[in-house]
Amino acid sequence: MAVILALEKLFDDVQARFAVETPALASASFFGWREPPRQGTPTSRIVWVPGDPRGALGAVGPARFPGGSAQRPRPLATLHELFYVEISGADATAPDNERAQYHATRLLFDAWLRAVYLAAYGTFAIVSAEWIGVADRAQRRYGAAIRVVGTIDAKVPDSALTAADAKLGAELDLAELSVTDHISIPRPP
Repeated sequence: MAVILALEKLFDDVQARFAVETPALASASFFGWREPPRQGTPTSRIVWVPGDPRGALGAVGPARFPGGSAQRPRPLATLHELFYVEISGADATAPDNERAQYHATRLLFDAWLRAVYLAAYGTFAIVSAEWIGVADRAQRRYGAAIRVVGTIDAKVPDSALTAADAKLGAELDLAELSVTDHISIPRPP
């Protein structure tokens, strides 16, 4: 059984909604610490990054919904996992018009917030939201950007992590290499 974490599920649910309602947004959304490079003129993009801009993971609190079953183990705790999203919008029809850039970015923010709200109502919160790059007004900008820091409630399940069996010893069969000896490497003491 594959483990889907709360932030991954939120991203996937928002992507699925964008794919149905606004396909261009689904292809302009990215997840991870290394954002794909921007090519040419700025376009609308949404980049999801785990943690907050300083790298904090979030706060651990009591289990939100205790109980459980064999298929859904009971939660030990709830991680109020931090994430941030950088929402960049641009209006290519009016690159010198700051109001048009603001308008395009706010509409993108509104679409993102609607999708998140519908996907995770009651399990997410916005910690902060700010315009990015407004401090350097001397530089002429095309487009605008908003950074939203949020949390998503993620359960920490009471189940062992299932991983591949880590054998400390190993066996090597060299028959494939035209060698007839069988080598056995014992486990270390």
